[in-house]
Amino acid sequence: MPPHDEGTLIFCTHCGAPQVQLSEELLAQVEAQAKAAAEGAVGPIMREPASMVWAGAIRCVGLAAAVTAVLAGLSAVIPPVSLLTVLWAIISPVVVIGLFQSRFPIVPITTGFGARLGLLTGLALGMVFTVSKTIQLLVLRFGTHGHGMSELDAAWSANLAQQQVAAAAAQLDALAQFCARAQTVPEFRAGLTLASFAFAAAILLVITTAGGAFAGFVRSRVRA
Repeated sequence: MPPHDEGTLIFCTHCGAPQVQLSEELLAQVEAQAKAAAEGAVGPIMREPASMVWAGAIRCVGLAAAVTAVLAGLSAVIPPVSLLTVLWAIISPVVVIGLFQSRFPIVPITTGFGARLGLLTGLALGMVFTVSKTIQLLVLRFGTHGHGMSELDAAWSANLAQQQVAAAAAQLDALAQFCARAQTVPEFRAGLTLASFAFAAAILLVITTAGGAFAGFVRSRVRA
């Protein structure tokens, strides 16, 4: 049976079935579509360079740190703002991840990436809190009224006097009396202040890392 060319189809000489011939361009398009379908949503997502991604992440963290600095400054003047500052420190990783995904919508958000971004946010916020608290302590330490003792020394001395009176009245053991006497040493007070800063920073890092990991996990499930 001779082949019959109808302009678009070529028939097989053995069975008579129509044969379709694809051009090289159309064949390349079909192969590309099949490859994209096999890869699913994984292939075209990560198009931004890693350096650009982390640069954008750092900008989002910097914005969160700027908000924290404003709230910390206001809390020094208006004490009730401290509650808002603590709330912002807790939810800041979620806000940072939301800002980052709005800036880079094609970058996949995973639990590990969220944890790293939360850790970076916690470090930035901890630095802001430390600088802010240090400035406040310096103002209290050297902000004397007339020729009297500074507010910080006066408050510490009053607290120490109360502890000594309570220890003498309760007749505590030698260790408790030693701790009470150690608070009269300036170096001990400085070390105690630094230790409290370190403890608060550790708690902040745990909270922000866990918050970032949770936000990353939720967004990865939603995207999937």
